Amino acid sequence: MANSYTLLADLKAGRCSHSAEIRLLRFWEARNLNKNNQLMSIEMLMIDEDSMLVQGSVPASLQQTFRSRLSEGSLYRMSGFDVTRSSTKYRLSDGPVAIRFNEGTDFQKLLTTSRIIPTEYIRF
Repeated sequence: MANSYTLLADLKAGRCSHSAEIRLLRFWEARNLNKNNQLMSIEMLMIDEDSMLVQGSVPASLQQTFRSRLSEGSLYRMSGFDVTRSSTKYRLSDGPVAIRFNEGTDFQKLLTTSRIIPTEYIRF
């Protein structure tokens, strides 16, 4: 169980012991075309109440654990994830960090929340 709530902008590198409430905007499979279309990860874009957009990633080894829980547009509470610096080569958001799911990640769908989390994010 997470200790307290945090905003995505306040995340620091390492294992996060706080919980975050986010909306899953989009997700897709990342595949390696050079290795017979092998699944590398499930990539996603998440947003919080401050409209901070962060990229998330579920490694292929954990995709069966989380895949059935993923629903675009839904709200989630998550904790126990790893926080890393955003990749400079494969960067999909302006967020300075990225979220990596691990075997200890708790990722629960919420029916409602008291937080107002946007349903879309548009960048020009």
